[in-house]
Amino acid sequence: MPRTVAFLFDSGGTDWVGRARTAAARALARRLADHPRVGDVVVAAAAPAGWQGEPVIVEPDPPEGWHFGARFTDLVRAYSPDRLLYFSAGSGFLLSDAALDRLVEAEPCPPPFAVLNNFYSTDFALLVPPFPLPDLGRDNPLGARLWGAGYACYELPRSYQTLFDIDTPGELQILALHPELPPPVGESLAGLPTGRAEKLLEVLVDPERELVLLGRVGGHLARELETGAACRTRILSEERGMESSGRAERGAVRSLVGALLHGRTPAELVALLAQFGDAVVWDTRVLMAHLGFWPPPAERFASDLLDLEGVRHPLLRELTAACASSPVPFLLGGHALVSGGMYLAIELAWRGEDRESRFRPLPFP
Repeated sequence: MPRTVAFLFDSGGTDWVGRARTAAARALARRLADHPRVGDVVVAAAAPAGWQGEPVIVEPDPPEGWHFGARFTDLVRAYSPDRLLYFSAGSGFLLSDAALDRLVEAEPCPPPFAVLNNFYSTDFALLVPPFPLPDLGRDNPLGARLWGAGYACYELPRSYQTLFDIDTPGELQILALHPELPPPVGESLAGLPTGRAEKLLEVLVDPERELVLLGRVGGHLARELETGAACRTRILSEERGMESSGRAERGAVRSLVGALLHGRTPAELVALLAQFGDAVVWDTRVLMAHLGFWPPPAERFASDLLDLEGVRHPLLRELTAACASSPVPFLLGGHALVSGGMYLAIELAWRGEDRESRFRPLPFP
């Protein structure tokens, strides 16, 4: 039988995002270790002590000079699997047992092939056989690189299970409302404010209300909202792929929301956006890249949580303060918020509600 090995990459961290990622990775690692078709579960960990007692092999990250492609390639060469399951920490943990089985056992065609959660921005994948990628700086372009190497690339059906990834506190506020989280994940989110996420769910099931989505919103989410939400939606989608393409690093990002800011204060921009909906979900990283500033993670995450004490950049601080004081709820984050985060929001919004009573026509038989 071909040997299947799972790699989980855990960057650790003591903030909300870091703790939740590690908790999610631990929950997934236990399921993989119990799976009859998975051999070794290898965790590349920045903080190995957090993995004591888990049924995994821990590979401590080097103290400096960490590089995704180099780390990935070293582990591939060290373990030489026939089939490789790769997961970034914070991804894949919401997969049902059936969906996880389908991924582990996938054999859609003769090798080489890959099964990806998202071809354009990969968080987890099955590679048969594994392929060394020593120059790949991050995992997001994994699908494109494998396709270029001659792999047949398959994409799993888009859902909250396949697309949800922990990247910012924005989607964590939605995740904290999930009633059936693995215990380590639920414990890591205890105390996280969820009031704005709760208001978002209320908007999603109300045909008299409107949702505003800003940032790297994909057409697939627009289609999901069309059939999965009762509210009206107003979407401004821009700069998809800005990081994987390198546009953000080159300073080549151009934002329509950023153009709206010109000639206005951040508070005036927030007041303008609030006029167009009953809730605003905003991938603020596009605006930051357009304006040419990229605060450290702690500051970006503080803004997502509307925590003014943690925001030092004057413009971002003013923007955060305006969102915090707005009568319309603003939920801030990055790409994961307007992707898997919104898929999960739609799923959670209808729990306890009658989906068949949605304000939608019935399909003609």
